[in-house]
Amino acid sequence: MIATLGPASSEKAVLSRLFEAGVDVVRLNLSHGSSAEHRQSIARIRSVAQELGLHVPILLDLMGPRYRLGEVPNGPRYLLKGDTVTLSPDASDEAVPLGDSDLLRHLEPDQRLLIDGGLVELRITRVLGSRAEALVITGGPISTRKGINLPDTDLPFEVSDKDRRDIELAIEEDVDYVAASYIGQASDLTRIRKVVEKSGGRLPIMAKLERARGVRNLQEIVAEADAVMVARGDLGVEVPLHRVPVLQKQIIDTCLRAGKPVIVATQMLESMTDHHSPTRAETSDVANAVLDGADGMLLSGETAIGRFPAETVETMARIICEAEAYARQPNVDGAGERADAMAERAAHAASLAGAGRPFEGSEIADAMARAAVFTAANLGVRQIVTFTRSGFTARLLSRYRPRAPILAFTPSEQVARRSQMLWGTRPFVVLDRFASHGEIVERVERQLLESGNAAPGDKLILLMKDLQGDEPGTNLMRLHEVAGS
Repeated sequence: MIATLGPASSEKAVLSRLFEAGVDVVRLNLSHGSSAEHRQSIARIRSVAQELGLHVPILLDLMGPRYRLGEVPNGPRYLLKGDTVTLSPDASDEAVPLGDSDLLRHLEPDQRLLIDGGLVELRITRVLGSRAEALVITGGPISTRKGINLPDTDLPFEVSDKDRRDIELAIEEDVDYVAASYIGQASDLTRIRKVVEKSGGRLPIMAKLERARGVRNLQEIVAEADAVMVARGDLGVEVPLHRVPVLQKQIIDTCLRAGKPVIVATQMLESMTDHHSPTRAETSDVANAVLDGADGMLLSGETAIGRFPAETVETMARIICEAEAYARQPNVDGAGERADAMAERAAHAASLAGAGRPFEGSEIADAMARAAVFTAANLGVRQIVTFTRSGFTARLLSRYRPRAPILAFTPSEQVARRSQMLWGTRPFVVLDRFASHGEIVERVERQLLESGNAAPGDKLILLMKDLQGDEPGTNLMRLHEVAGS
């Protein structure tokens, strides 16, 4: 579960409640706030996580090439259906102010221009150099800095100066993921990756699918991305609303096949921004996203500005746990078939050519991961334990959606944090070097027993590297029964 930090959740006491309630990842929306404020938030998140003994990754959500209204004098102002309005970069009482004059060169007659998530719809009638005219199709209020969408236009993707500064911030603060907004094709991600590399860093990049063009180029974007977000807010503006549920399923399925983490976002429990309880439809929405195979859900305004951030997280956690319990149960009213089908669907991805960057040249490790998942299912294994320096084996295991939880032991705090994003994975930080496999097993048993993650008699599968060999990567699988203290 991903929670967005904001005024309602920035205090340490609230953060602590959110982590204890089930938050795995914290998102910072860089469309709001200053760099200094974000640095303070990062320090606060890490301080609370350390106090609780947790490895909490931080996701910085870049603003991206987002067009917005400029200053609306004496706003909000109401536009009436059927009126003709002027669009201009210069604010005035008569014109609809465009925050960026560059937008004018992308406007053409008959294009739709949507304001504030589509609540106000204009249709361009004329473009006259430094201004344009439009007909109000759907009237409503407009106010300063409200978002603008052009669903009929393939807008060019550019990495803004602000995004460059925010990427540098992400690298300096050693955050764990950045989310790239308004991705339309794979080359957009390549541009961001080059900025990251030029800034001297290596960051996993999450592609936000919120443009119609991005949906059209789904396969190539998933192949290039390290993770994907179904950003249903802007996506529901760019494409007809009735298509969004099916597109969500399509995106999840594509990511599952490619072994890429996928997050579902926007209005998951929107009503809990102001109320103690969600609607029945919201509850079903969250559960169905779990059953479809999503790696996680993102709460935005619910935790950023909502009245009940902790209660919202607790509610979502209960829904997720109930849905996952149903999916994991074998042979009860058809339950468990869904989990098996999900695993089989994911397994098919291993045979696909060019399935994705993380899995190229990983035939041995991939085969070991798949064998571990299906062995665990057949023998009733309680946990799958992997030792990983990069998190790679944990990603492979997560790809196959095992019924048994994945425990990722790593010497790297950063890898531990990033592994928290992976479906069904819990990270542990351990020593870098072990003298023997016996020492490894002893350490695993002790740590699992002390943390309450295992009991005497539990069966474990351990994925390890041959300590005597020179080949990198996981190449050993061991079945082990916990002896106890």
